[in-house]
Amino acid sequence: MTVNRFNLLVVSVVGNSGAGKTTLIERLLRELGGRKYRVAVVKHCPRGFALDVEGKDSWRFTQAGAGGVFLTSPGRVGLIEEIDPVPGLKSIADQYFSSFDIVFGEGFSEETEVAKIVVLRKGISDYVQSPQDDILTLVSDFEIKADKPVFNPDDVSGIADFIEQLLVGESGAEGSVTLIINKKPVRLNAYVQSVIKKVIMGIIDTLKREDEKLKQIDIIIKPEEADKREE
Repeated sequence: MTVNRFNLLVVSVVGNSGAGKTTLIERLLRELGGRKYRVAVVKHCPRGFALDVEGKDSWRFTQAGAGGVFLTSPGRVGLIEEIDPVPGLKSIADQYFSSFDIVFGEGFSEETEVAKIVVLRKGISDYVQSPQDDILTLVSDFEIKADKPVFNPDDVSGIADFIEQLLVGESGAEGSVTLIINKKPVRLNAYVQSVIKKVIMGIIDTLKREDEKLKQIDIIIKPEEADKREE
């Protein structure tokens, strides 16, 4: 049986410098991480960045002509690669973060194929500069009329709920799964519900059944210890 892989959600957070893009992403990382999602961030640095410190071994390798240097340490890896042209956000997400649930890009405002969250801030960015057709939602600290959903920057939970629903939409399934362990319900976020539902439905589709219409599926799993006690 082949189980369909769920789509990676890639969203770019855009706005003027000082509007609060980094702060918003930081807060969403904590909120979505608390909901058990794996989230990565890709930062666009038009002025360059300093990752390769002069004098360090990695710097010596690149100076000696290495086109790429991969760094490993307990629990962490890093890649320094000379590449031209630099790939777009979607390509980076697919290549390096395919096992994640969500990838936020900070910047990448010119990439029309990536959906965007636009951050506005009074006195810094008072209007929407990007075309409306690639905007998912606006995050603004002042009232603004728009055809898209508008959130206050402090409504992090609401923004995370919105993103979660996008993720469920990407998976092609609705959250409608209840998990009960030892007669106690366990809270599942919408994406986990959609994963469980997709896998179970995929298994059922391979089975021969007399009834054609599904109304409800009940699955009872006993731990191995319980099976041994009954033997």
